[in-house]
Amino acid sequence: MANLTKVLRAEMRAAARDESKQVVVTLRAELQAIRKSIALLERSLLTGAAARAGAGVRAAVAGKTNDNRRARFSPALMRKHRDGLGMSRKAYARLLNVSSLSVYLWEVGRTRPRRQTVLAWQDLRKKGARSLRAIAGVAAPRRSAGKKRAAGASTKKRAPRAVAKKRVPRAGKKRARRASAKRMSRAKAA
Repeated sequence: MANLTKVLRAEMRAAARDESKQVVVTLRAELQAIRKSIALLERSLLTGAAARAGAGVRAAVAGKTNDNRRARFSPALMRKHRDGLGMSRKAYARLLNVSSLSVYLWEVGRTRPRRQTVLAWQDLRKKGARSLRAIAGVAAPRRSAGKKRAAGASTKKRAPRAVAKKRVPRAGKKRARRASAKRMSRAKAA
């Protein structure tokens, strides 16, 4: 009886293996056909999007471009550009189709963006502040109601000058305290 059970189990395993192989082969063929159709759709979408957007920022980030431009990137320049626009990291990230954390890490210099994103960022820098704010859906930054700057005046805030403290020897401090206490008591008495 034990041999019959073993034989049956082995036959059932073999039959199941054969059935699963047939199913996998058909699924692989379907998957390959689906991937081909997706690739065709992506190509047609990219060519259509590039034509509509004039090879805009979002099209460059979304698809693979054959750009022979140089992809230069500087964390300080990215920060300067974003600050100049008066945008938050979140709004700036919306322009590039990335997360605000990515923008932070790029600005700090811990990571570097991909080539496509750098090219999209270069296209961003060529556009005006108003159009970028409109794309991101951000209002213009408010100007402070304080004093107006004179023409050519520097916008940098000056650091306060450090005041050098007069060093008094330790024993001198005690003497100085006693003397001031005596003066105070004389003033009260008078």
